[in-house]
Amino acid sequence: MFASSFWPIFTWHDKTGLEAERKKMEEELAYTKGFLASVMKKLSDERFVAGAPEQVVAMEKQKMADAEGKIKSLEEALKDL
Repeated sequence: MFASSFWPIFTWHDKTGLEAERKKMEEELAYTKGFLASVMKKLSDERFVAGAPEQVVAMEKQKMADAEGKIKSLEEALKDL
């Protein structure tokens, strides 16, 4: 009796959850891209780079690398949803 029944893989609740997750990830992606743009702007300012302590510049470069990695990760995760 139950063997011939068809059960959908995703229920309405699952679909709503996926849509909410997608929206959350898209918002995080937009935020991270904005953050990356601000870090890149700071690093492209020659006066900042020349006047800031080496440790501060290195920290900003690390922030840039972290943001780029997070963006790549989020974009890949969104493709998989």
